[in-house]
Amino acid sequence: MRLLGLVCALTQSALTQSALAQSAPAQSAPTQSVRASEETLEASIQVLEALIWEQAEPLPGAAAVLVIKGKVRPLILHGFQAMDDIRPVSEQTVFQLASLSKSFAATAIALAVDEGQLHWGASITTLLPELNWSDAQRAKKLKLFHLANQSSGLMPHAYTNLVEDVVSYKNILSRLQQVPFICDPGDCYSYQNVAFSLLGDALTKATGMSYARFAQQRLFAPLNMKTASVGTSARVDEQLASAHVLHQTRWVVIPRNQRYYKVAPAAGVNASIADMQQWLLAHLGLIEGLPLAPLKNLQSRYIANERSDNHYPNDDRISKVGYGLGWRVFAFSGLDGFTHHGGYLRGMRSEMIFHRASESGLVFLTNSEPAALNRLSLAFAEWLVAEFGPLEP
Repeated sequence: MRLLGLVCALTQSALTQSALAQSAPAQSAPTQSVRASEETLEASIQVLEALIWEQAEPLPGAAAVLVIKGKVRPLILHGFQAMDDIRPVSEQTVFQLASLSKSFAATAIALAVDEGQLHWGASITTLLPELNWSDAQRAKKLKLFHLANQSSGLMPHAYTNLVEDVVSYKNILSRLQQVPFICDPGDCYSYQNVAFSLLGDALTKATGMSYARFAQQRLFAPLNMKTASVGTSARVDEQLASAHVLHQTRWVVIPRNQRYYKVAPAAGVNASIADMQQWLLAHLGLIEGLPLAPLKNLQSRYIANERSDNHYPNDDRISKVGYGLGWRVFAFSGLDGFTHHGGYLRGMRSEMIFHRASESGLVFLTNSEPAALNRLSLAFAEWLVAEFGPLEP
């Protein structure tokens, strides 16, 4: 399935059909114009929804929510929680979010900063003096915001291999002094899971609350995210979808990867599509529950990505790629302001993309691992540009 490019072709076909359907005389020119505009937009949205369904249908289970111009579309729910289980995916089915969890940790820090408990420029060596680093001089330059915007300067993916092994988080941190810096903090992009999770330790030091408790009380509860959680629990296990991988021509259930719960700020949040609808609406500024000013700060570009590490396929329409605070950011066909993150664990995938200025966004969750799922996010960006432009020359 080729999502990019196809969306424009299908949209043009839908718009042509909509225009033909509107050829009957209207009662008045203004009424006709408004009605035509609404019908044209509806036809175009249905094209986008068809693409989302096309992505979902080959999978064992999937759930998606689409918001366009501030309006929530009907949820897309497909398949089963497990291929050996007759329970269908519902709006309350819980998925592991993997690295999409980073947006929650950054938001938690933003709330603590907004309330004066932390500040983004705080020194990590001051906040967490118990840690030892390979380069003391560079470590002194390391600030809280460097962890959140993936510019710590440490070797990329430092000790992610140990997260996959049976090594405790405490033990992993004791080895940080063996991780080399490849640049000064703030000078280069360097994606991390372990170092990013130090945000949770800093939050606990500042607030006296564990990261899981802070997320529950300050993020999930205010936003009415009823099934969201951090880490493992019996309540979550009852609703959590099983992981699947493709074996030859069929999807098979595999044990869920629970190792990343040890780096919960980086990859340990679980949520349903009903929860993620609330998360999307909050970051679009469409519901109450979180202060707006801190959220806007998360969505700015703080460190630029080179093409070699920008996470996206080679496409001249993609530009200004970088990392905000817990979010990836980019421009598409000259339209700036796209905010995005995906998540991957073996047998689980998640995608969230939104464009705050147009009050539009998409979340897609699945209990499987389809290839190149971020192309669905780019198809959303392509659709939004075609629908709402204008573009820069």
